[in-house]
Amino acid sequence: MHSCWRSTKCSRNAVTYRIQLVVEEAIIRHYRRLLKTDFENSGAIENPSIFVEAVGEKMIHCGNTGNYMHLYIVVEEDRIENIRYVCSCEPTANVAVEALCALVRGKSLDEAAALPEETVYSFIGCRGDELKVKVRGLLEMLNEGITGYRRRRYSSGNAASVQW
Repeated sequence: MHSCWRSTKCSRNAVTYRIQLVVEEAIIRHYRRLLKTDFENSGAIENPSIFVEAVGEKMIHCGNTGNYMHLYIVVEEDRIENIRYVCSCEPTANVAVEALCALVRGKSLDEAAALPEETVYSFIGCRGDELKVKVRGLLEMLNEGITGYRRRRYSSGNAASVQW
């Protein structure tokens, strides 16, 4: 019985290892594409409708406290006309934010706010634990920005700026 338990444990470890490899391969594949395309969604936008800043611990868990993420969103007629970012993060965060930009550009604010995590995982081709943390953090940033935009738009007409 004891050896069977060990066998099951070893089998589970092998499955976990294979899953990690698939996740890492998907992230590496996307990251290499980003390197070739020079991070197509990276860069600031002057006078964005929405600006969201996350720094250090209060962000998408990029590792150390020197990391940051800025999201710049241009909204026209309640649609995301453009979305870009500037960040100092590791590859998984870069892959996640590039996917987010591609998925919400052209969407209404309601559609963007309701974007399911699963859509991002499908776009990237994996759903590892580290990626889940990043995607959840990015979706939270996006929703904070949209909420701030709507609040300011209806009260003063200024662009929304949110800092985590």
